[in-house]
Formats: sequence, C-alpha cells, structure tokens
Amino acid sequence: MGLGQYLLAARKLNHISRWASDFMHVRSSVSEHSFLVTQIAQMLGIIEEQHGSSVNWEILYKKALNHDVIEAYTGDILSHIKNKTPKMKAAVADIENMIVDELLFSDIEEPYKEIYHGLLFNGKDETLEGRILKYADYIDAMLECLTEVKLGNNSPFKRKYLEIKEKCAKSDLVSVKYFLDVILPELDNII
Repeated sequence: MGLGQYLLAARKLNHISRWASDFMHVRSSVSEHSFLVTQIAQMLGIIEEQHGSSVNWEILYKKALNHDVIEAYTGDILSHIKNKTPKMKAAVADIENMIVDELLFSDIEEPYKEIYHGLLFNGKDETLEGRILKYADYIDAMLECLTEVKLGNNSPFKRKYLEIKEKCAKSDLVSVKYFLDVILPELDNII
C-alpha cells in the first residue's frame, strides 16, 4: 500500500484517546494533541528566536507533527509506564520499532521508508528542535491536567500537573521559562 498506509495511520489518531486509564471531563484524541503540540512548539520556537536562538522550522514542524503517529499502532502508552525504568523504555522502543517496521514500513518504498522512519523516531533528541518538542509535549499534557483540575477532577490530575510542571522547571530553554513565568499564570486564571 505504500505511502497511503501512512495517511491511514495518521487518520487513526482521530479515534485514539489520550489518558486512557483515567476518567476525564474533557478527553482529546491523539491527533488533537499532536496539533496542539505543534502549536505550542511553534510558540516556544518563536520565543527562542526572540531570545537569539536559531530554530530550524522545517525540522521542528516535522518532529512535532509526527511525534505520536506510532500510536496509531500501539495506542497511547502512558508515559509514566513506558518511562518507568530504562529497561522498560528500551523495551517499548523495541516494540514500537517492530510494530512500525511490520505494519507500516513493510510496504513503503525507498527513499520514503527512510524519510518517514526519521520522522517517527528520535524526535525528542538533544537538538534545539528536539528539546522544544519534548517541552511542548509536556506543556500540552500540563494544560490538559490543569483543565481537569479546574473542573474538579483532582485525582490524579493535580499530582500529574505538579510533576510535569516540575519537569518543565528544570528546562534550560528560555521559552519554557517564559511559558512558566508569563503564560502559565495567565492560563491558570482563564482555564
């Protein structure tokens, strides 16, 4: 089926819910999350540029837009489970590679197989764009948690919100610090 298989996989993300193990008042799909992560990554990238960094926009957009396409085949594996230990993280990565190679890449011709493999894996690397993606993903999750807390769904979302906020506070990115100091307090009053 080739590249059409990739499009069908991306469409599946419309029907895969996030936070599958938790009750939520407002549940979003993985495709909604991917769009919002891309918007947040764009905002963080603009802030980084305003503070002197050089962002490779093509790479940033590709990383953000494609960072969860694998979930069309695996579902939303909860990050606290897949990142529980280095061994678990490696095992999940191996499973994701096997599933994607078998179900998605088996019919995609070169050079597209290699190109799309690069889009799906290692998005959150140590480049500026990879780090922006990492924190954009955290920020979207934090905003989802904040929404649930504001709607009275404190357990487990208040704890998750604080854990994610603490991870963001450790970032060395100017844009993440700006988000925490300037944007988040405003959102906290609105949401």
